[in-house]
Amino acid sequence: MYDKQKGRCNGISRSYYPSLNSMVLLACEHDIDPKLLADAFFEALENEIAYCGSLKIACRNVNCDSAIFLITKEEKVVGQFPINLEIIENENIRNLIKGIPLPERPKKTDELGRYLKINELRYGMKGINATAEIIEIPPSRIVTTWWGTEATVSNIRIADETGSIRLSLWNQQIKTVNIGDEIDIKNCSVSSFAGEPQLRLRRKSTMLITNQFQQSEIQHPIAE
Repeated sequence: MYDKQKGRCNGISRSYYPSLNSMVLLACEHDIDPKLLADAFFEALENEIAYCGSLKIACRNVNCDSAIFLITKEEKVVGQFPINLEIIENENIRNLIKGIPLPERPKKTDELGRYLKINELRYGMKGINATAEIIEIPPSRIVTTWWGTEATVSNIRIADETGSIRLSLWNQQIKTVNIGDEIDIKNCSVSSFAGEPQLRLRRKSTMLITNQFQQSEIQHPIAE
């Protein structure tokens, strides 16, 4: 049974739910059965690489209690996150994923370029526009991309009157914004990271800073 107030399914441990829910969101976004995806993570743990639908899952690192997996689609990075080994190795725990409800599929009318409020955003949406205020800019961190190069990323938080969401900025993009800036973003997509929705600027996305202190339009060549 799904508990709407707690945002998780009754009977699923708090320690298991975030990872299982992330798998469900990833599976839904790529039209894959969630249980098959969960089993593919186990196969990748055993054999380093596994395939599930259109996704390739590679086990990048294993420590005493978790493993880090890189998920790609047609050589493009979809996501990378750690999962507790107990979840992956225990089939009974993996089976719990069947009890997590699938998120609502985005309506086609939401993908026609109209402006959406943050509370309207759903996993898997593409080609959407939004306006919001930057309310948080975490310290940037250096990551190694799939192609072996280093890049700087900061998952800033933006908000409107309906809620807030993370937005990933890369390299020089980070230096162009400040807390309090109002931004207009176009042609974005909504993905998931660690069980939470996250806005992504795609190859043809644009971001316009519209507040009175700064105005600059930035094209985003970062590949998905």
